[in-house]
Amino acid sequence: MAKLKSLSKFQILALALVAIGLVLVLVFGVRTYRSFRMLQYIREQGIDTGTADVNAIQPWMTVRFVAVAYAVPQEYIFAALDIPFDRRNSNDTLGALNRKFDLGRSPNGEYPAIIDSLAEAITQYRADPVATGLEEDVRPWMSIQYISNSTGVPAEYIFEQLGIPDEDSNAFKPLDRLDKDYRFGGPREISEAVQAALARYEAKP
Repeated sequence: MAKLKSLSKFQILALALVAIGLVLVLVFGVRTYRSFRMLQYIREQGIDTGTADVNAIQPWMTVRFVAVAYAVPQEYIFAALDIPFDRRNSNDTLGALNRKFDLGRSPNGEYPAIIDSLAEAITQYRADPVATGLEEDVRPWMSIQYISNSTGVPAEYIFEQLGIPDEDSNAFKPLDRLDKDYRFGGPREISEAVQAALARYEAKP
C-alpha cells in the first residue's frame, strides 16, 4: 500500500493504460483467432467453392452466409424454416434464430435443432430448385449462382454478359470478390452490370 502511495499520478496513469492495453490485445487477439479458425473451416469444408456438404453448417453462420454458400434463396430458407415475414433478418446467426424461436437441441447431437431443418431444406431445394426471385436488387454479397438460382437466369448467361469466365468456382464467389479478382470497376459497377444482364434476359422474346 505504501509503495502504491509512493507512485506518482503519472506512473499510476501509465500502469492503468498498460492494463487497458493488455485487455484490448487479449480481446482483439481472441477475435482474430476466431476469425482465422472460421476462415480455415470455410476452406477446409469447401464452403467458399460451393462444394460443402450440408453437414458443414454451423451455429455461427448467418442466414445470408448459408444462402450464398449453398446458393439457396434467402426467402426459400426463411419459408422452409417457417420464420414469420416480419421477423426475418438475414444477419441473424442460426444459433440466435434457434434461441429466438426456442427450437431446442437436435435429437441427433449437441447442436441447435434449426441446423437439421436447414440441412433438409437445402437438400430439398437441390432436388427441386425454385426461382423465388431476388428479395432486393443485386447486391455485392450475392454470388452468380445465388442470383441464378433465385431468378432462373442461367449462370452461364450472366457470366457471358459480364465477360468473366465461368471457372475456378467463380459462380460461388460474392460479386465484390469477383470484382477484385477481375478488376471489374467496383462492387457497385459489377452489381449494376448483373442487374442489367437480368433485365436483358427478361426482355428476350
